[in-house]
Amino acid sequence: MSEFERQHPIAAISRAAGLIRGNLITILVFLFVGAQSDNFPFLWWIGGGFGFLLATGIVNWWRFLYKLEDDTLHIRSGIFVRKDLYLTRDRVQVIDISSGVLQRLFGLVRLDIQTAGSSSRQAAIDAITVEKAEEINQNLRKQRISDTGEHTEEEAGTDRSSAPPLIIAMPFKELIIAASTSGSFGIALSILGTLFSQAEPFISDSGFFDFIFGLLPSESDTLMIASVILLFVLFAWLLSFFGTLFTYGNFSLELRKDEIIISRGIFEKKRVTIPFNRIQAVHVTEGLIRQPLGYASIHLESAGYGDEKGTGSIVLFPLIHKKSIQHFFRDVLPHCNTEAAGIKPPPRALRRYLFRSTLPALLLAGALYQFLQFNLLVWILPILALIWGWLKFRDTALGFQDDLYIIRSRRFSRSTAYIRRKRIQDATLSESPFQRFRALCSFELHVASGDQGKTFSVRDIEQLHGLGHLSQLKKEHTIHDTQAEEIRTDQIRLPGWMNPNLSKTIES
Repeated sequence: MSEFERQHPIAAISRAAGLIRGNLITILVFLFVGAQSDNFPFLWWIGGGFGFLLATGIVNWWRFLYKLEDDTLHIRSGIFVRKDLYLTRDRVQVIDISSGVLQRLFGLVRLDIQTAGSSSRQAAIDAITVEKAEEINQNLRKQRISDTGEHTEEEAGTDRSSAPPLIIAMPFKELIIAASTSGSFGIALSILGTLFSQAEPFISDSGFFDFIFGLLPSESDTLMIASVILLFVLFAWLLSFFGTLFTYGNFSLELRKDEIIISRGIFEKKRVTIPFNRIQAVHVTEGLIRQPLGYASIHLESAGYGDEKGTGSIVLFPLIHKKSIQHFFRDVLPHCNTEAAGIKPPPRALRRYLFRSTLPALLLAGALYQFLQFNLLVWILPILALIWGWLKFRDTALGFQDDLYIIRSRRFSRSTAYIRRKRIQDATLSESPFQRFRALCSFELHVASGDQGKTFSVRDIEQLHGLGHLSQLKKEHTIHDTQAEEIRTDQIRLPGWMNPNLSKTIES
C-alpha cells in the first residue's frame, strides 16, 4: 500500500451519524422547541440540518486519505486545514477494530489506532475492508519489547511462546447479572430526566399524562408522584440492562504471547488489542449492588489509550465472581495473583471520614427541611452519608509486596488496584493543616493512562507510613520484606478475596 487511498463511501454517512451522536441532546432540545412553535419553519430547518451534516460527512470522506509506508501509517485529513498524522509502529499503544451496524451491512470495519498523546478520533479510519484493516494491524504490530529491553513474557509473568492462545469467554449467566447490576443505571436515569424536562410541555399538551393517570385506581397526588418515579426508574433500568447486554454480548478474552485481545458486542462488534508492556495498572471494582452478591469487574489502565473523555481505562472482564479472581489472575496477569501485608488508617482518622461524608448531606437535608418544607424523612440522608463514610474508612487500605503496590479505596464502588513499582510515574504525599495536627497524610500513586493519567490514593494514613513509602520509592531497588518492616504495622492482608480470613486483622 504505497499510494493514498480513500475509505469506503459509507464513511460519509458514518461521519454524519457521529456528528449527530455528539450533539444528540442539542438536537433533541431543538426538535422539541421547534415542534411547539407555529411560526418556526420546522421541517425546513430539520431538512437543512440533516443535509448540512450529510454534506459535511461527504467532504470529510473525500478529504480523508491514508496509506501504509513500511512501518508507518500516514493519514491526511481536514476540510480547510490539512493535517498529516504519522503513526509509527514503535509508538502504537492499542489497536482497536470495531464494526457497527452500518459497517456490517457493507462488510466493513472501523480501525482505531492509539498512540501516546493521541486520541482515537485522530487516528481512526471509519470504513475499510476487513482485509485492509488486518493488513494495517499486522504491519503496525511487531514483537513487543518492554522498556527494560526484555520481551513481554516478563510483563505477562508466563511464557506462552509455544502455547496456543488461551480464550476466556463470559458465561451467559454472568452477562445477565452484569446487565441487571450495571452502573450505567444512574447515567440512564439522568439522561431521561434531562430529556423529560425538555419534553414535558409537549407531552402534557398531547394528553399522555391524562391517559396514564386515568389507568390508575386512584388519582391522589402521592400515587401520581410514585407512579412517575416508578416509570422513570423502570425505563432507566431497561435502558441500562439492554445497553450493557448489547455492549458486552459475545464477550471473549484471548491471551497471546505478548498481547491481550478483547472482543465484545452484539450489534456493534469491537476488538481491542493491548500489549502486555502497555499495561500500567489493574483494578478490581465492586459496585454497591454487585459487592453483596460477590461479583466484581476487572479494569486495566493502558498507556496512550484514550477514549472520547481522554481516559485510558479498559474493561478487561465485565463481571467475575470473587472466588474466580485468583484463578483469572493466575492465567492472565500472574503478577496480580498475590497477597500483601497492608496498613489501614488509624482509628483517630475515622472522624475525618465521617465528617467529610456527612457534612454536605447534613447541610442539604437542613436546607430541604427548612426552606422547601420537606418532611422528617429527609433526615435519612445524613444517616446514609454516615454509613457511607464508615464504609470508606473500613475499605481504605495500602499494601505492598516486593515491587507491587495494592491500593484499596471506595467512592461509591470499592476499588482494589494493583500497581507495579516500575509503572509508577510519580508519588505524592500531601498533608492538610488538620491532617498535620493529627499526624496523618494522604498518599497518591500516579500512572500513565490515556491523555490524563490515573491516580490511586489512600487518605488519612499514618504520617510515618506515608513518609516511609515515599522514601522507599525514591530508591532504585524494590521494597523487600526486611525493609518494609520499618515502615509498616501489619493490620490486614490484601486484596482479601484469596482467603476468607485475609481481610481480618492479623494476629501479632
